[in-house]
Amino acid sequence: MKKLLLLFISALSLSTFAQIDRSKQPTSGPAPVIQISEPQQFKLKNGLTVMVVENRKLPQVSASLSLDNPPILEGIKAGQSQLTSSLLGKGSKKIQKDDFYDEVDFMGANISISTSGGFAQSLSRYFPRALQMMADAAINPNFTEEEFVKERDLLIDGLKANDKVVTTAARRVESLLAYGTSHPYGEFLTPGTVNNVKLEDVKRFYEFRFRPNNAYLVIVGDIDMKTVQPLVKKYFGKWKASPVASSPLPDVTNPPTTQIDFVNMPNAVQSEVVVQSTTYLTKKDADYFPVLMANSILGGGGEARLFLNLREDKGYTYGSYSSIGNNKRTATRFRATASVRNEVTDSAVVEILNEIKRIRTDLVSETELKKAKAKYVGSFVRSLENPSTIAQFALEIATEDLDDNYYKNYLDRINAVTAEDVKRVAQKYFSVDKARVVVTGKGVDVLDNLEKVQFEGTYLPVNYYDKYGLPIDRPQKTAVRNGVTVQSILEHFIVKTGITNVPDINTLQLTYKGEFMQMSIQVEETYSEQEQKQVVSVGGNTMMTSVVSEASAYMAQGPNQMDLPKVIHDDLKKTLGVLPELTLKDSDEATLEGIEKINGSDAYVIKVPGTGVSYSFYYDVKTGLRVRESNMVNFNGQMQTNTTDYSDYTENSGLMLPGKKSFNLGGQDISLTLDTVEINPEK
Repeated sequence: MKKLLLLFISALSLSTFAQIDRSKQPTSGPAPVIQISEPQQFKLKNGLTVMVVENRKLPQVSASLSLDNPPILEGIKAGQSQLTSSLLGKGSKKIQKDDFYDEVDFMGANISISTSGGFAQSLSRYFPRALQMMADAAINPNFTEEEFVKERDLLIDGLKANDKVVTTAARRVESLLAYGTSHPYGEFLTPGTVNNVKLEDVKRFYEFRFRPNNAYLVIVGDIDMKTVQPLVKKYFGKWKASPVASSPLPDVTNPPTTQIDFVNMPNAVQSEVVVQSTTYLTKKDADYFPVLMANSILGGGGEARLFLNLREDKGYTYGSYSSIGNNKRTATRFRATASVRNEVTDSAVVEILNEIKRIRTDLVSETELKKAKAKYVGSFVRSLENPSTIAQFALEIATEDLDDNYYKNYLDRINAVTAEDVKRVAQKYFSVDKARVVVTGKGVDVLDNLEKVQFEGTYLPVNYYDKYGLPIDRPQKTAVRNGVTVQSILEHFIVKTGITNVPDINTLQLTYKGEFMQMSIQVEETYSEQEQKQVVSVGGNTMMTSVVSEASAYMAQGPNQMDLPKVIHDDLKKTLGVLPELTLKDSDEATLEGIEKINGSDAYVIKVPGTGVSYSFYYDVKTGLRVRESNMVNFNGQMQTNTTDYSDYTENSGLMLPGKKSFNLGGQDISLTLDTVEINPEK
C-alpha cells in the first residue's frame, strides 16, 4: 500500500509539472494580505494618548514619548530648544543627576529626554521604576545654573569647532535659502544667539512646549494593558495640560527661474552640490506613493539613476542621491545631491539637472519600477517583524491624519503605481525650472567654469554667499605681483628651511606624535631622493606603512601589501627628495595659481597636475613657509583629497621645520607635534 501511495504521489507530481508551460514567465500573484493588529489605547484627562503593544518574546519593555509640536521660530535666541534638550534627563527635582545616572546604570536601563519627547527601556522587572524615573525627569526637570553654563559652553565650543566644516556650512545655507530666516527651518544657531539664551529662557521654553495635550506615549514589550494603565495614570496623570507655544509659518516659495547659489568656503577641497526645491507633500496625499517610487528610481540608492551616472559612469563622486520629505504643517524639500571634486563641479551640476529632467519627460522602464517596488515591499514586510512597528503605524495614523486602513493597504498602493504616475509626480514635485542649485566650495577654483553652465540653452544666473548665507561679492583671486614665480617661491622656502646650510644631508627622518580617538598616534616620516616612507602607529602598534621609491609604490598593513597603480606611482615620484620643493623647482609642470587666504593669511598657491595624484602647495606670502599641502588621489575612478596644515615652525638640528601638522582623519581633526629629528639616520 505504501509503494502504491508513493507511486500515486509521484505520478500526480509528474502530471502537474507536465502541464507547466516553461516558455512563459510566471505572472505575479496578488499582493499578500497584510494583517496588522492594532495596539490597545487609552487617553488620560490631560490629553496624553497611550498605546500599548504586548510582546512576550523578550523580558524587556520600552516606552517612547512623542510630542507632536509645531515648529517654532527661536529668533535671536536660537539655541533654546537644543539647550533645553541637553538639560533634560539629568535627574529631576527629587533625584540629583549622579544618583539618577547610578540607578539607571544599576538597572541596565536606558532613559533619555529631549524637547521632542523621551525614551525608556529596561528589563521587565525594572520597568515600573524606569517609567517612573522617565516621567519624573520629564515632568519635573532639575534646571540648574551650573548645568546650564556647562551645556551652553559645550554647545558654543561645538559651533566654533564646526565653523570651517564645509558640509556644516552647506546644510546651513541650503536650509536658509530654501525657507528664509523667518521660518523655523531656515534659522540656525551661532555662538551669538546661544549666548543670548539665559536659564530663564530655557525654563520658559520648556513650560510653553513640553505639554501632554498633543503627546503620545507608546509602550511595547513584555507587559499588558492591565499593568500599564495604573502606572501611566500614577506617573503621568499630574502632568498639566496647557496651550503649546508656536509661531506663524510663512509661505515658502522657489525662485522664478533656476539659479546657482554659490557658497564660498575657501578651505573646501571638493564641492557640495545640491539641486533643491520646496514643495508640499503629506503622507495622506494620493501622490505620496508615486513620489516614493519616483525618488527611489532617481536617487534612492546604488542602483538608482544619479548614482549610476555620476559615480559608475562619470566617476565624479563616491555617490549621488536624491530625497524628498513630507510635512503636514509646511513645505518640504526635494534634494538631489553629490560631493564632487572641484574640476567637475560644473559637469556634475549639468548631469544632475539632466537626470531630473529625464525622469520628468520620459517614462521609466518597467524593470526600474519593479525594482523600486520590490525595495519598498521588502522593507515594509521586514519592518513587520518588529513589534514596535505596530505602535509606530498607529502613531502615524493618529498624527498624520491617515485612514485606519492606510498600512493594511500599503502594498496595494505601492503595486498600483504606474510609469505614468512616476512621470506625473516627477513633473509636479521634482523641479528643474524653478530650482536652486546650491554649490558650496572653493570659489577661486570652480567659479570660472560654474558661471558657464547652461541648462536648456540658457546660462544659469549665479549668486554668491558666505558660509552664513549673507550675500557677498564674487570671490576673486588676489593678483600676484610682478617678478614672483614658481621658482622664486620654492627657492625662498628652501632657503628658509636652512637645508642648504646643512652639509651632506641625504636623508631626513621626522617623528610626529599626538592623539587619535583617545589613543596615542605616532607618524614616522623618512625623506630622501631614493625613497619616501611613512609609518603610522596607534597605541604603540604599527597600523599602516606607505613607501614610494623610483621602483615602486605600495601600502602595507601587517602582512598585507597593496601595490599602487602605475599612474599613481608616476605622480608620487614627482615629490621624491629630502624636500619636495628641491625637485619641483626644476619642474615645468608646477604652475603659480595665485594667492588665497589660508587660516586668515595670504598664501601663494602652486599646483602640480597629475593623472593619479595632483598636488597643491601653499606658501605664506610674508614668511615664505609652506602652510598647507593638499593632494587629490584618483584611485580606481574614485577621488580622495588629503589636506595637511603646517604651523609653529621652529629651528631643530639646524633646520626650520613645522612644529605642528594637522589633518582630518575619519571626520576627526588630528593635530601632531614634532617629537624627533634625525639627519642621515643609521639604517
